[in-house]
Amino acid sequence: MGALLLHITLTTKRRSNDPTDPLGRTFYGWGPEDTIEENWGNNRGYWVLGARAYRESYVLFSHNQRHVVVMAARIDEIIDAQGKPGRKIIEGEPLPEDHPVYQAYVGQPTPHSALVRNPVTYFDSTVGGWLCGCGCGEEIYVGEFVRGHEQTALHQRVAQIGTIPEFLRWFDAVRAGAEPAARATAPAPVSRTGRFDLSIGEDGSVRIHFTPLVSATDLRPGVGTRQVLPACLSGHRSMIDGNAHWRRLAFRARTLPRLFTC
Repeated sequence: MGALLLHITLTTKRRSNDPTDPLGRTFYGWGPEDTIEENWGNNRGYWVLGARAYRESYVLFSHNQRHVVVMAARIDEIIDAQGKPGRKIIEGEPLPEDHPVYQAYVGQPTPHSALVRNPVTYFDSTVGGWLCGCGCGEEIYVGEFVRGHEQTALHQRVAQIGTIPEFLRWFDAVRAGAEPAARATAPAPVSRTGRFDLSIGEDGSVRIHFTPLVSATDLRPGVGTRQVLPACLSGHRSMIDGNAHWRRLAFRARTLPRLFTC
């Protein structure tokens, strides 16, 4: 499957003598010296379009004398031409030169199926689509996303940071050029007697391993307990005092439970 295309054949630019023109044009037709925006404004209406036009993604314009595609545009909407019963106006915008449809057709001979007397024709393009911007891998032929996938992509990225307030704070910090604050995590209470092993990897990662020694113990405050530095850390006091990473880890270890035994 490829993109569905509407094709319109244009005459050479000429003056419009219609005082009721809904586009307010003074010229219509292809102007070789005009900009793409001027040609688009002069030729996006008003046309007799069938029901199929509402299913098309793009429109190509060819010049009837050169028999070459001279312009391609995206179709956003087709609306009624005010005061012109049965006539339609195309809402959209010209395609950039790096767009696949532009590259496939603009500057190329008019499609064979469009070489007929009727200025308006339709055909199925063999031009492939492109991947949805959310990363799902689905091929699309108009826009940047499969409908609704932009919301999914946004929520997935917010979730990688945390809650919506956390995402907003992170985003504002990045935009301001500041270092985003680390995501806070609630300390996990320890309810068993055991041993903590803390290590710092060469990549700076912190690893904490807890080995239970006995079954669950009542560690509620006031049951003959007190807050102490774990023995496994006390035995390495000099190492802790000399290393900022270990000092931080020792502090966190002291604040995790009311008491734990190494």
